[in-house]
Amino acid sequence: MSDICCNALAMATVPIQEWCKPYDWKTALKNGTIFPSLNLEFYKAEQINNPSSAPTGQESALNEISEIGFAINDLTLYLDTHPDCPKGLSLLKELLEKRRTLLADYAAKYQPLTQLSMITGTPETNVYGWAEGPAPWEGGNV
Repeated sequence: MSDICCNALAMATVPIQEWCKPYDWKTALKNGTIFPSLNLEFYKAEQINNPSSAPTGQESALNEISEIGFAINDLTLYLDTHPDCPKGLSLLKELLEKRRTLLADYAAKYQPLTQLSMITGTPETNVYGWAEGPAPWEGGNV
């Protein structure tokens, strides 16, 4: 009987990811990656039916915040292995600013979603705190 700990069972190679033009943010969120080169179909998912009613302005704003937040998270995974990529760093800076603006706009129209948007969303009120009523995670914004 051979000693299994000393025998190689498999050897894997992982190619280094190259920069490619990212998806638009809505497509990225649906595909689970901002990079088309990483979107490999292993099992094709069934088409999910979209609701028959159009999203409200508030729902659309939340969706856009989610799309940009997802893009930031996925891009940081890329930058973990490519910290000097100028295109990636530039896009990250752009997305972070866009997310900050979206959160501030949302807070001004509806209510703050994060601690940052409590301050950036309503500077004229000079008040810190969540709005009255259910919080976002309690279904208050949908």
